[in-house]
Amino acid sequence: MRLLLVLAAVAGCLVPVARALPPDAPHIYGIHTWGAGANGLLSGKTGWSVELTHTVPVFFDLTHAQGQSIVNEGFTLMLRIDYDPFTGQTLPKTPAQVTSYAAGCAAIATDFRDICSHYIIGNEYNASFGGTVTAAQAEAAYRAARSAILGVQPEAIVIVGAVAPYNATLSGSGPYPSNRPWLNYFHELVHRLGGDAGAFAIHAYGGRGGDTDPRDDNDMGFAVYEDWMEIIESHPGAAARPVYLTEMNHAVDGGPGGFPANSYDAGFIQRCFEEIAAWNAARPHNIRAACWFAYANGGFPGYNISTNSQMAQDFRDATQNTNYIGWDTTAVDAEAWTLYR
Repeated sequence: MRLLLVLAAVAGCLVPVARALPPDAPHIYGIHTWGAGANGLLSGKTGWSVELTHTVPVFFDLTHAQGQSIVNEGFTLMLRIDYDPFTGQTLPKTPAQVTSYAAGCAAIATDFRDICSHYIIGNEYNASFGGTVTAAQAEAAYRAARSAILGVQPEAIVIVGAVAPYNATLSGSGPYPSNRPWLNYFHELVHRLGGDAGAFAIHAYGGRGGDTDPRDDNDMGFAVYEDWMEIIESHPGAAARPVYLTEMNHAVDGGPGGFPANSYDAGFIQRCFEEIAAWNAARPHNIRAACWFAYANGGFPGYNISTNSQMAQDFRDATQNTNYIGWDTTAVDAEAWTLYR
């Protein structure tokens, strides 16, 4: 009997349990691709950092030590899990690939679960550079990944990876015009997943044609975020899920060599934050994070805050002079952040 009790106790220890993690950042201020000096942007406030790893490992995948440094600086870590960096396929397609990917997601969550609870599944997979993954294939990959991650980290928020805006590679079933295939693709994916999605990531970029104000953009610019929100809110289950803007910048018009076609205009970052804060103030379904792409991304040197003093100053000005909150926090949350930090 004693042996049975011991075995039962051991088995109980193997059951995943929710872990104590730092509370989510209440502020919307975020970056993509952390690097040295990023903590100077927050001005004592909280923020978000989107980082990258793969289930087919590559040398630039985020390490646990790097993730710990990010969290120590006051950022909530959001870890994007892509599939295969060597093929450019950010999500798996075949059943065998899905099985392998899900196992890899579980292994990554096991490694990071003491410092991370937000996992983004794939990235811009509707585009050719993201793997040309259909909505049905994306659904299958997400469901498998979410199940695997929750199996080792029950408290995790598993986020549907962002669809590439303004990209006509694939379409889907939806009510939007034929010249907006990215919206129909996302509509199909959202309605396939519904409330089974843990959360959604979205992307939005401004600066088309050198425009300096994202607040007056249409849906071919920064205002595409409104289309993404409209689609999410068109399904009652999805409408109850958190949303994170995990990439934004002034570079909708890309250029060669990792440099945008148009230079950065002073104040652009503040105007992006202002627009998202205005949305949050007017709507019950808030966008919890707005992350600038990028801070220190080696593949996109012309986009980085770390090498652009005007971008850095604008970000600091925003955090010093505003207090944009991304979700319904409480005094307990604020106290928890103070104690953790």
